[in-house]
Amino acid sequence: MKEGELGKVYSDSEIIFREGEQGDRMFVVQSGRVKVIKETPAGEIVIAILGNGEIFGEMALFSKSPRSATVTALGDARILGIDKKKLFSTISSDPTLVFKLLESMSHRLRTINEEFAKLKKSRLDILHVYTDVDETCDLILEEARNIISAENGSVMLLDDEGKTLSIKAAFGSESEPKVKLSVGEGIAGDVIKTARAELINKVLLDSRFVKGSKHIESLLCVPLKYKKRIFGVLNMSNSSEKLFTLDDLKLLHTLSITASMAVQNAMNYSHLKYATDEVIKHATMLGMW
Repeated sequence: MKEGELGKVYSDSEIIFREGEQGDRMFVVQSGRVKVIKETPAGEIVIAILGNGEIFGEMALFSKSPRSATVTALGDARILGIDKKKLFSTISSDPTLVFKLLESMSHRLRTINEEFAKLKKSRLDILHVYTDVDETCDLILEEARNIISAENGSVMLLDDEGKTLSIKAAFGSESEPKVKLSVGEGIAGDVIKTARAELINKVLLDSRFVKGSKHIESLLCVPLKYKKRIFGVLNMSNSSEKLFTLDDLKLLHTLSITASMAVQNAMNYSHLKYATDEVIKHATMLGMW
């Protein structure tokens, strides 16, 4: 890789960033082209070819979510990296950048909406249509109640720092108080740490159990994860002496696969919407409209 006066020159097929990596900057194609690739069970899929003046990786400036795709140079390409501080100082001196950024984000929002509109086959498919995280979690619990008999349930998600679990949706006596757990704390915190689903029919005998104001006898807890990233748990519990079975655990784990994708979609949409609003707010403060 050679340093350029403004950006860096990447050689053909050289990786600019990989899917799953954390990022702290966006990129602008100054010259040449780049290829945006998604990894799938069937292999690599090229989802976009970007050329001069086009923007990619902008969500890293507004969200702590990992990169959603891999980007490589297609032939020699000069690429300018811009961190958040540099972005807003550049916008102040070159207002056209904000329009390019908004155009890129608007296109992504449109694409997401179009994809959601196609998913209308079954009730589980409808999970993917929800773009609000709380609504998605509510629907997940509704589906869980349809397949597993339980007195309580909750969906807990990690905060943006990835350190604390809090309840996003709940039913039954578990909904109050709204418990918060650190990673590794309690059974749910341990499931986040180990990525291993748990069936515990005598929770009071489990040293990890954090006792709250409500009495709980039995618990199912499965991780919510997308690719290698674990971001929450789905809990079902009973206050009575009714026990869960291995079949219950298998059913909840199967639901968690669809639920994880749905929550990740909703979080991605939420982050993108927030990022777009932030750019518009900053542009408004600069008096560009």
